Amino acid sequence: MLSPHHYYFNVFRILGDLSHTVSKCILIWAIHANRSAEGVSLITQILYAIVFCSRYLDLFWTEPSLMPWNFVLKLFYIGSSFYIILLMTRAYARTREREKAWRFGAFCLAGSTVAAPLVLLIFKKWHHYDSHLVMWTLSEILESVCVLPQLILLRQTSVPTVIDSFYLVTLGSYRAFYILNWFVRYFGAEHHFEPIAPIFGTVQTALYLDFAWVYWTRQRVKLRNGGVVDSDDLNRGWLVSHLAPRNDGGGEEQAASLSEQDPREQGSTGGGIKWGPRGISVSADDEPTGEVRR
Repeated sequence: MLSPHHYYFNVFRILGDLSHTVSKCILIWAIHANRSAEGVSLITQILYAIVFCSRYLDLFWTEPSLMPWNFVLKLFYIGSSFYIILLMTRAYARTREREKAWRFGAFCLAGSTVAAPLVLLIFKKWHHYDSHLVMWTLSEILESVCVLPQLILLRQTSVPTVIDSFYLVTLGSYRAFYILNWFVRYFGAEHHFEPIAPIFGTVQTALYLDFAWVYWTRQRVKLRNGGVVDSDDLNRGWLVSHLAPRNDGGGEEQAASLSEQDPREQGSTGGGIKWGPRGISVSADDEPTGEVRR
């Protein structure tokens, strides 16, 4: 059974949970509204699903009536993560990510798996060592780097993405609110401090802040039901530029088209990059018509 500290609430904890929930809803709405998942990293979404499944194993033995807020949100995070994956793989087209991006995602997962017991051993010692806590630690480490495949995708493609500023703000502020929550718990009446979550939560927040700085200060914004993040603009972020290598393949990672596009949409957007309702995802350099867009 989890300790009562796990269920401690304050306004920042509630704001963090709400912000996280809203970010999921915004992404799902954006995918449905645009009838496309282009520019969204499937690797990142798979990693998020792994994070929530490994973190919320307590659903199997915790009574829902003890903490209905936590119970409902945990089910929502797991269910919405798999629903987004389903939309991206079965319903709408997505940008096909390069093989090295999949290898990088696998490296994040493998690295987090190896690091979890070592981190737990450093901070919790052997007497707190159990499988559930190892999985929870794995989820904290992995979540801190989940966004990296998404940053790499945005950096290496000019696909019109359904990701917008509202999604970035809500997703980024979720961990920022949690950091304030940890401060309140430590300096308040509870005097509780658990180092693993704040350490990796700070890493995660730093990545989002760096990306937010890039997003908000970029020289140009191109919107078509979403925003295009230019690779030159991403160069302005310190963390992003070091962790998400720039693509030097010229037009290799240009916008992906859909194999089943509404002719009316084709005629309405001229020669630019077009949204399509649905279809099989295609690589940026594998146009359905055999052409390469410049």
